[in-house]
Amino acid sequence: MANRNFKTVRETPVSKMTFKRRFFIWGISALIASACTRSDTPDAPSTVTKRVSHALGATDVPVQPTRIAVAGYFTVEAMMALGVQPIAAPAVIIDNLLHLPPVEGAIADIGTPGSPNLEKIAALKPDLILTSKLFIQENTYPLLSQIAPTVVLDADGHTEWEKLTYLCAETLGKETEAEQLKADYEAKLQTLKSQLDSSQVQVSVASFHPEQITTYGSESFIGTVLQAAGLSRPPNQQEGRNAQVSIELLNEIDSDVLFVMKPQSQTDLAGDVRAALEKVQANPLWNKLKAVQNNQVYEVDTYWFGVGYLAANRVLDDLARYIAKG
Repeated sequence: MANRNFKTVRETPVSKMTFKRRFFIWGISALIASACTRSDTPDAPSTVTKRVSHALGATDVPVQPTRIAVAGYFTVEAMMALGVQPIAAPAVIIDNLLHLPPVEGAIADIGTPGSPNLEKIAALKPDLILTSKLFIQENTYPLLSQIAPTVVLDADGHTEWEKLTYLCAETLGKETEAEQLKADYEAKLQTLKSQLDSSQVQVSVASFHPEQITTYGSESFIGTVLQAAGLSRPPNQQEGRNAQVSIELLNEIDSDVLFVMKPQSQTDLAGDVRAALEKVQANPLWNKLKAVQNNQVYEVDTYWFGVGYLAANRVLDDLARYIAKG
């Protein structure tokens, strides 16, 4: 496993700013302005820019940015798939997307995706900040824009990872790389489809946590990949992003093949997740599942959570390994 040079942090939900947070932001605005002013020197070379339209307007960005900070969850994988490494990102992203390529040097931790540490970002002096509209608060964008040109990519769902990658590519001038990513993915999909049995295989995907089982529907990242591969899903996974299933209704996760998300070994919750899975496996209902009886249950790694071409290609490799003929 590559050393990400991060300590694991837990992501917290984005909420409306309280008076206390507004007071904090008023206070650090001066610090941000100061940091930005210090970076402007009379001898600084002029930067060639281009105008980029995005979810919150249009921004002049460097044609060849070299110090990119990323505040949005999905954007990190899109960037690294395009061959660009950020100087800063939320640690929770790098620590949990273990399928990302090894990084050179350290990537600075700038807090949680929905509430990045603005003061730390300013101190890093980025020349571009990227995020998506799913992870931007109304009052955060103007503050980020004071630090560096900020682009809010107009993609907000777990199903829009291909669109997000291309929007990221347009901003970074990596359109050729994005087209190649898409072409390689489509070719891999066609190869997989040619290897699948003519009879349609139904696939279920679930993760296990204390007190709950989660399944993943068509509006999740993994749902888009399975749909593109032409695989059918159980009734409760044919729509929506995810759904909770009680142990009493364990049969609802049954299918021809059941893929189980592995506990993430680098997180504090891994032990609890493993214990939850073992508890379900010890339940008499587990052995009644068709997938269990046919020995068609497979544990898969965290890239099944996505989100991007790197993860999608790894998922296709798993599908070819476990359900393709021959």
